[in-house]
Amino acid sequence: MIRHTGANMETVRKRNRAAILKFINDHGPASRKDLADALGLTPAAVTQICTDLFAEGILVETGVNVKSSGAGRKKVLLDINYEASYICAMTIEPEYTTVAITDLRGQVAAKKRCKTNTSITPQAYLDKLSQTAEKLLQECGTGDRRLAAIGVGITGLVDKATGSSIKAYGIWDEPVPIAKILGQHFTVPIYVENNVNAFAVAELLYGTGKEHDNLMVIKWGPGVGCAIIIDQEIYEGRHAKAAELGHFIVEKNGQLCKCGRRGCLETKVSYAALCKIAPFSEDAFGSLYCGHSDDEIGRQLADALDLFARSIVNSATIMAPNRIILTGSLFESPEVRKALIQACASYDASLGQDRIIYSELAQKEHYIGAAAICTKMLLFS
Repeated sequence: MIRHTGANMETVRKRNRAAILKFINDHGPASRKDLADALGLTPAAVTQICTDLFAEGILVETGVNVKSSGAGRKKVLLDINYEASYICAMTIEPEYTTVAITDLRGQVAAKKRCKTNTSITPQAYLDKLSQTAEKLLQECGTGDRRLAAIGVGITGLVDKATGSSIKAYGIWDEPVPIAKILGQHFTVPIYVENNVNAFAVAELLYGTGKEHDNLMVIKWGPGVGCAIIIDQEIYEGRHAKAAELGHFIVEKNGQLCKCGRRGCLETKVSYAALCKIAPFSEDAFGSLYCGHSDDEIGRQLADALDLFARSIVNSATIMAPNRIILTGSLFESPEVRKALIQACASYDASLGQDRIIYSELAQKEHYIGAAAICTKMLLFS
């Protein structure tokens, strides 16, 4: 006979709590009976968990389900109180840093974007970001809401357990204890994640991931970032080095990459690499691509796009994702996206516009991932 210890029962309760909140997040307001039926829980268990969630201010009643049938008591719908707390979302990338104050759904209350300053120490820079966050919180006014957590998305390798950046390519070369430094200013939980993985979490909570279990997320600009979602979980691999699409070797004895290897895809299709073909601002790639369709510059850009497409097709052959999600500044142009998808489909007809799609969250990518990792930890873990 298996004896359930207090620790085991608490684990089950946390799992059921997360399942209830995830169901409501993915499907919208639901009654207690709907939750019990959908999740295979007893009505008593659902009632007890929901009572606790009401007490914490996480759940609210949104009215009666007018479609409920029968002469019995109408179903009272429950929803997540996304506006109960503030989250501070920080995204630190080589060119720009964004600090935003959002609710649990990622809706912005205040935001500031600035050039990333690598001329000062990481401690000094994070101190400045803390000051920015404090000013934004003052602008919002706390009211009945409170700061619940801080999420930080940053390029490169991170140690989530310690909240540290191990190597932030293009920002800091040395390890930086981000959570420890920010913790000198704030007393709330602080979560640190790779920026592309963080955006993938946002897709799970707010985007395509609510409908599909297996995804590949590709961010283009200024480099090439990638995240893999398997059964609605981020796959990280050994030493969190999975999904390094930008570091596929595509050229023997090619150019030295910032990762230390030669011939990586990023050396061919990153913003810096494309600027060697023809200088352009990152938000004007579509104009450059469309304006040189019939000349040598256009041919070189098309070759770069074709190389990118082949790398995507090879990745999809191994991972077989339900959907490939595109985001990033170099994907903003519909013409560029169309050309890339056509190139992918020329190698694999199944990879057309039904499977390769532009993220509905793309315009929020500068903050939504950092907000999502907080919401995931606060509600669904």
